Amino acid sequence: MEACMYYFQMLLNGLSLGAVYAIIALGFTLIYSILKFSNFSHGGIMVVCAYFAYVIQRRFQLNFVSMMLITAAFGAILACLVQFVGFENLRAKRSNIMLYFVSSSTLGVLLQNIIVITFSSTYYAYPAFFTPPFVEVNGFTFSVSDMIMLGISAVVIIALMFLLYRTRLGISIRALSMDSETVKLMGINVSVVVALTFMISGALAAVAGIFCGVNYILYPQLNQLVFKGMIASILGGLGNISGALYGGIMLGVLEVCFNNAFGAGLVPVFSFVFSMIFLLVRPQGIAGKYVLDKV
Repeated sequence: MEACMYYFQMLLNGLSLGAVYAIIALGFTLIYSILKFSNFSHGGIMVVCAYFAYVIQRRFQLNFVSMMLITAAFGAILACLVQFVGFENLRAKRSNIMLYFVSSSTLGVLLQNIIVITFSSTYYAYPAFFTPPFVEVNGFTFSVSDMIMLGISAVVIIALMFLLYRTRLGISIRALSMDSETVKLMGINVSVVVALTFMISGALAAVAGIFCGVNYILYPQLNQLVFKGMIASILGGLGNISGALYGGIMLGVLEVCFNNAFGAGLVPVFSFVFSMIFLLVRPQGIAGKYVLDKV
């Protein structure tokens, strides 16, 4: 019985962490699927939203749900602004993909440095939203925040999947990810779809930023966690929405198992080494498929 509870506790922690990675990966993958580039400004949006949530919570004493909803709206607006400033002109001119990389990296660094200038490098922490912070079952301690974040993540992911597969906007996003030229011929306004996709991605970045702030602490380098989302999206199959979800969950569970076995110090190394080995065995990712190009 004790062994079962131990592994259940580990699984719950892994699912909670994996859900955060999945939300980061989904926001990252949405942009990759329609524009075919890795949006490194996603991490900057995430950290700005995490600090924004901290500020409005301190100022207005908001509860967790209100803080998250307001921050998600802010993240959507910020991501739309980033798209307009950094990528709209490049997309209109059909610019080389390398320029997208330069623009996204520059915007990511800019957003991070805005946080450094505004808040310095001082660490901040969210208040204790959940009391008691832990519950004990048969001598095993479970984090209330982990369980609540897992539940919220499930709701967010289900809502996103409903939007992508059961609404006209979702159909337009998926069609754009397959063939942008055909989408134009069908009379769909590509600029509007791209802007709305960035807004969805920004809202996901806001949720992920809050979760990271609750799990850890607030610091300007929090945006580096976007690389975990990138690893998750690669594991799932780059550009594959459902694959990003699978990759995030798998990475979170494996990291928690590795942490319990070998300690936290080697977890970052494990993540990158595992992803490289996995791609050698299955380069298309979990949900990806081989694509054969004929010349």
